[in-house]
Amino acid sequence: MALSELSREMPHFPLSVVEERMSGGAGANTATNFAALGVASVKMISVIGKDWRGQQLLRVLQEAGVSTQHILSSPNWITPAYCKPRRHGISEVVYEDPRIDFENRKPLPDDMEADLLERLWEAASSADVIAVADQLKYGVITQKIIREMELLAAKGRLIVVDSRIRIGEYRKVTVKPNEIEAIRAVEPQLDPRRCDKEDWYRIAKKLARQVEGPVLMTMGEKGAIWVDGSSVTEIPTKPVEPPIDIVGAGDAFMAAFCAALAAGATGPEAAYVANLAAAVTVRKIGTTGTATPEEIKQRYMEVNS
Repeated sequence: MALSELSREMPHFPLSVVEERMSGGAGANTATNFAALGVASVKMISVIGKDWRGQQLLRVLQEAGVSTQHILSSPNWITPAYCKPRRHGISEVVYEDPRIDFENRKPLPDDMEADLLERLWEAASSADVIAVADQLKYGVITQKIIREMELLAAKGRLIVVDSRIRIGEYRKVTVKPNEIEAIRAVEPQLDPRRCDKEDWYRIAKKLARQVEGPVLMTMGEKGAIWVDGSSVTEIPTKPVEPPIDIVGAGDAFMAAFCAALAAGATGPEAAYVANLAAAVTVRKIGTTGTATPEEIKQRYMEVNS
């Protein structure tokens, strides 16, 4: 059976879509991971566009049990999304085409920023922890939002930030960079390929002084480093046997780390639990994935057997 026929309008064979998978990414994936962990109440605060991706995102969040009442919808905003076309033929060979990205090319408008801030403070009043996913150049995290996070932290709110390009701009919060993000924030001239353990410790401590708060610097299979004041702890991890898919593992790590901190765990304890959660999700091929408490316990038994 042919899946495609020559187009009458253009001299091409159309690419037939035979299957779709949709899952949340970045902050949405962190939110669904919170829900999968059994967190009693999860609220998503963001801005989406009035587009098909926004509707699908709301569906994914609501089906996971995440509250979407604090999400602002606007026709003047694009719901960011990554589309990853995967091709296959008669054989078992599968390969990916270049990714198709939907993203904003301009800053968040002032009126939307003001609305978002109101929703943030409203939701923060009852939150045990606030997880910040700052992944895009033109996303919902603005300089004013960053400063508001500092104000919330000053009022006693537990805030954990995951930021790709602005991790060094936050103050008085807990930050969770990987080693590359940390280097860019404090010593951008440094070549990470030439770094040893002493370099990693220096980078993590330097970032902690800069942000004036705790730092959890993740380093993939090399584990993580926790810095809180003068206290420095190395958290080892056990590699996961292939095949693996690392997409979304950082979001699962973030959710488990935040949930454990909010439940009273120390930074190193929370990081250990987060490593277990990430190890669960990397085994879920072709999706961002979540980790349940039962799956995390099973991984714990595996690494300690």
